[in-house]
Amino acid sequence: MIRALRRIIFAVVALYSLALLALYFGQRAVLYIPPDIYLTPNGVELESAVEITVSPESNDIMGWWIAPKSETAPVVIYFHGNGSAVFSASEIYRSFEQQGYGVFALAYPGYPGRRGKPTQDSLTQAAIDGYDYVRAYGINADRIVYYGTSLGAGVAAQLAGERRPAIIIMEAPFTSAADMAQLRFPIFPAGALTKDKFQTTKALAGTNTPIIWIHGTNDQVIPFQIGQNLFDGYDGPKTAYKIEGGKHNNLWYKGGDAVILEVLAALQNDL
Repeated sequence: MIRALRRIIFAVVALYSLALLALYFGQRAVLYIPPDIYLTPNGVELESAVEITVSPESNDIMGWWIAPKSETAPVVIYFHGNGSAVFSASEIYRSFEQQGYGVFALAYPGYPGRRGKPTQDSLTQAAIDGYDYVRAYGINADRIVYYGTSLGAGVAAQLAGERRPAIIIMEAPFTSAADMAQLRFPIFPAGALTKDKFQTTKALAGTNTPIIWIHGTNDQVIPFQIGQNLFDGYDGPKTAYKIEGGKHNNLWYKGGDAVILEVLAALQNDL
């Protein structure tokens, strides 16, 4: 009986250890889920967008650029989610363009159109390079708005610690990727073992940048309460928009569009 119990305990411990190792070494495959294809601006019928490459000699896409229509129009730097790509939010870019706003949609390393490996460091450096491109175009910092969705909100927060924008729009954000990992895998010390922690709360601390938080009450990917915790913990200027019945990927179509366009219009009026 004791010998059999020992064998069971050994088997359970061995399986747990193997699962823990698989989770640790495979965590980036869980965090980053790039689509298999790349679509050009023409492929999504957004002919006004220009593909900006990392360098003149490179075919790697840094991002898509739509120039603003006036010298007072805001420019949105857009950060997509972990299962999307630079082309995924083309309808949103089109809406911004129709209002005369500029757009720089960041392409992540390791995602369609850009070689490399996605990590917190590589995505943050890509964001810095994208921001610097926008500034080099002649756009003042007080016209630049970060708009990040899901993982993109975490990338936007990391950039805010390096380059302060006028406003950060955070759609379905998280407090940290480590917190999300622990929530998803509660039987493992997942938070402590997370490589790319994307500590959004920490990155925003002390920036004093106005935050617009948008979250759906029925978000099954990043629970509403996670976003609420981030919002409550931020000590700078902030505004919350709770979208009743909103899920993770439909907030723009559930009223988020009106919120965001109003924020941009107000910023333009203040410039």
